[in-house]
Amino acid sequence: MSCNGCRVLRRGCSDQCILRPCLDWIQSPRAQANATLFVSKFFGRSDLMTFIAAVPVSKRSALFQSLLFEACGRVVNPVNGAVGLLSTGNWHICQAAVETVLAGGVPSPVSLGTPPPARRQGAMQELGGWVPNCIEMTASAASEASVPESGVDQVGEEMPKLLNLFA
Repeated sequence: MSCNGCRVLRRGCSDQCILRPCLDWIQSPRAQANATLFVSKFFGRSDLMTFIAAVPVSKRSALFQSLLFEACGRVVNPVNGAVGLLSTGNWHICQAAVETVLAGGVPSPVSLGTPPPARRQGAMQELGGWVPNCIEMTASAASEASVPESGVDQVGEEMPKLLNLFA
């Protein structure tokens, strides 16, 4: 008899099935199928099987659970994923997304309210805007000739020294 993971992925199942130990922590057979389908759509069936096969049997359940939480975290918070939800104190959102998947639903992205404070104090906060660090770095690295390596910006604050990584 095939396991719920193999059944939903339409693959052959045997006594040495690599998916069966991954799904032991999920109680309902329907929830097992929903979780397998969601994770395989997110990571890809082939990659999911490769990930699972690379881990010892005793760790496969933890791996699958981790992949499920990361997939749900990325759907809910595409930029930072599950780690971002955990670090901002919004882990309950990721848990709710996992429960939604196990129930057969599809989680949707949520707005987390105010963005985290920018690293650089001053001009950005005075303007009331928030610019992610990657955008600041891209903008500063875009024109090497117009940005001094260090010094004082137009507001009078000391600018951090930039590294020339794109030379």
